[in-house]
Amino acid sequence: MKYDERSFLLENQEAIIKREAIVSTEAVLSRYSLEKELIAHVMAGNYRQAVQVMEQLFDSSTECEDMLRRLPSKPDEQLRAIGLNLNSMLRVALLSSQIPVIYLHIIATHMGILIKEAPIEYLQEEQILHRIIEAYCFYAGEYNNMHYSEAVSQITDYIYLHIRDELSLYRIADAVHFSATYVNRILKKETGYTTIQYIKRSRISLAKNMLRFHNLTVADIASFVGYPNSNYFCRVFHQLEGISPMQYREQIRERIR
Repeated sequence: MKYDERSFLLENQEAIIKREAIVSTEAVLSRYSLEKELIAHVMAGNYRQAVQVMEQLFDSSTECEDMLRRLPSKPDEQLRAIGLNLNSMLRVALLSSQIPVIYLHIIATHMGILIKEAPIEYLQEEQILHRIIEAYCFYAGEYNNMHYSEAVSQITDYIYLHIRDELSLYRIADAVHFSATYVNRILKKETGYTTIQYIKRSRISLAKNMLRFHNLTVADIASFVGYPNSNYFCRVFHQLEGISPMQYREQIRERIR
């Protein structure tokens, strides 16, 4: 028998509404208003404001209780469900920004695996919902105000997608089908950096993210962002940031305690 979605919906409107726990129009509007506000704060890189809105959104004493009714009742399962919901919401919302897709993929995948597989005690201790928001705020704050031409977007996308590889001006130019002179000139015009400078800064930006949100060693991070020699990576990091990778990690952890 062929499934008739229209008939099913018409015959089961009341059951669907009950299953969705729509207790009132005000509750639904309140929920989506808070979600929009949360996304807006994250897009602007406003960590503390975003956390405040998130706590309202997932507070059972607020008008958003209707949403929580659809989540698991056990506290540990509920935390994981909320974490996955929040991670997916922010990942999709930030796809429309200038955040490099490869960076967005790394943080979204890492958070997703962490929420699903880490011991619940670790997630509670690490305040996983706050960590998710901080991660997305960091990238939004770093990249959201960038508006590049289509040509520069092609160039930067290629760099991000091959960040671990041995990159050069001529390899990039060949891949995007522009002359090396044009690539260097237009990248410098729109970003303020030559191709080599941009590659270096992109690698350090990704390294900063990994130092903030991952417990990998400095050597592992160096290799991940395209520096097989960790000593050279540390020199480049210090050159651009003024401190060592470990000092950066310690400063960040002190700041968010």
